[in-house]
Amino acid sequence: MNIQEYIASGVLELYATGLLTPPEKVEVERMAELYPEVKAELAAISDTLDTYAQLHALEPPADLKAKILNKIENSSQAAANVNQTNFKNIAFSPDGRSAATYADSRDNTSWWAIAATILLLISAGLNFYFYSNWQTTRKQYQVALATQNQYAQQVRQVNHKYELTAAELAVITHSQTQKVNLKGVRKSPASSAVVYWNTNTKDVFVKIADLPKPPANRQYQLWALENGKPVNAGMVQLEPDSEAVQHMKAVHQAQAFAITLEPKGGSQNPTMEEMYVMGQI
Repeated sequence: MNIQEYIASGVLELYATGLLTPPEKVEVERMAELYPEVKAELAAISDTLDTYAQLHALEPPADLKAKILNKIENSSQAAANVNQTNFKNIAFSPDGRSAATYADSRDNTSWWAIAATILLLISAGLNFYFYSNWQTTRKQYQVALATQNQYAQQVRQVNHKYELTAAELAVITHSQTQKVNLKGVRKSPASSAVVYWNTNTKDVFVKIADLPKPPANRQYQLWALENGKPVNAGMVQLEPDSEAVQHMKAVHQAQAFAITLEPKGGSQNPTMEEMYVMGQI
């Protein structure tokens, strides 16, 4: 397994953000145990995620502390009012204690109940606030990660196209390369393609200029005519980039090249009535 490709696949980022299924998480953890570079990369990603969360964390509203203190002060005043009422209305407690002692006991119980309730509400509110904040930060990181992966994919596509362009240029400009123009025949007069055949290395490249889109169960196939016999030179791919230069099978001797439409996967012999383009050397 290519460890660098595994690291670049993005699965470690998905693990760090908790987006993998349990079996996928187990696989990542297994890879981290087997390969130190995977473990180090996973630790670096986790550190990056923590740093990102800290940089984008939201501070609690400035007036939150004042609101909490105000609630406690109001509750204290309510408890004091209850205390005054009890002294006025209760003469003796059920167990014979003085009214003041019994009232103090009830008021203390009421105060602690109120305080505990307020603290519970405050704790729940802060937990919800910071959990919502964490969820927002996590979503922002996931969006940033998805954008980064999208950019990376675009860069890979650009690099791939550049490599194809460089390969095309190298083939076309090689002194031992013969360019063979394949023109449309009666089946499809508007079709055309170009074959580049290096007579030294025997490499064959084809560039499709214009071919009709084949049915789902059909595929174009390149043929070379060697000593009067057709030889399979490989299947032609029209997707994803039909204008790219495609490296085909090596051909040792050739007097002509042609492209026919065959069942998907190719044929041992060309279907002559399905020939679309042909060119002689």
